Amino acid sequence: MALTFRQLRYFVVLSEELHFGRAAQRLHISQPPLSASLRLLEDELGVKLLLRNSKRVVLTPAGEAFQRQARRILEQLEESQNLVQRIASTATGLVRFGFTPAMLFRGLPELFRLLQSRYPGIEIQLIERNSADQVEAVMQEQLDIGFIHSMPLPEGIDSVTLTDEPFVCCLPAHHQLAARRSLAVRELASEPVILFGRDLAPHYYDRIISLFHHVDVEPQICHEVSHWLTILALVANGMGIALVPQSLAKSGFSNVSFVPLTDATTRHQSHCIWLRDTDSHQEIRNLLLDCLKEQHRERNGAFDQDGARE
Repeated sequence: MALTFRQLRYFVVLSEELHFGRAAQRLHISQPPLSASLRLLEDELGVKLLLRNSKRVVLTPAGEAFQRQARRILEQLEESQNLVQRIASTATGLVRFGFTPAMLFRGLPELFRLLQSRYPGIEIQLIERNSADQVEAVMQEQLDIGFIHSMPLPEGIDSVTLTDEPFVCCLPAHHQLAARRSLAVRELASEPVILFGRDLAPHYYDRIISLFHHVDVEPQICHEVSHWLTILALVANGMGIALVPQSLAKSGFSNVSFVPLTDATTRHQSHCIWLRDTDSHQEIRNLLLDCLKEQHRERNGAFDQDGARE
């Protein structure tokens, strides 16, 4: 038989009153159930907790020690109940989330389903914007939380890392290199490359260009676009090749192949961001981070929640 919270509560009251009649009265029960609960508790623990005779009831040394532990357990239970009730009553309201389309392949829909299943009072509004626009919108409090690709963040923005993944080569499925198990960046020297425009995403433009320059290759840029999914669509239509984050292999695009790179020297990160030193939706943000930690434990066994700014 396992110990129950009722047994603990009965024992704590009895240990405070040291009188069966008064303890039973406080608990709104009769004396026989109280005596039976004490006997079962002592049998389970294998020790005597109370000594009693016709004149008085006293705690044994074991009873004194168990009283302290039982009080602590009941206090922790009460704190947990209060916390859950407080969260249930306050986790309500509209939260504006910014996102880039590629985040849909990094567990974002699953995260929102988990958040709403636990806290149905939270209303989620999704607003698609590129990373730079999200940062500006968070600074202006037009967005509450953003999900962005890695980029330098201004003072006043905090973040946690969501993903840290390698770049892979995305090729048309019929390409002569598409069946390879791996590729070196230098093998792409003569290939037409599809890339973000530098004016739109200078951080990523420079990061991908550096992959080529690191192996002394000047990339042959043929098209400049504004979204990762546009890059995949152009590759699928045979318009060129691209270096993309590994998670985009989950996009479901047909007519494309994703091949690992053996000499890639940089990785792709994505982040959850919010405005520092604001009380707006702080409670909900903490709930979201709890869901993120759970999601990452299930997938990766780890979660980077240091709030470090990029």
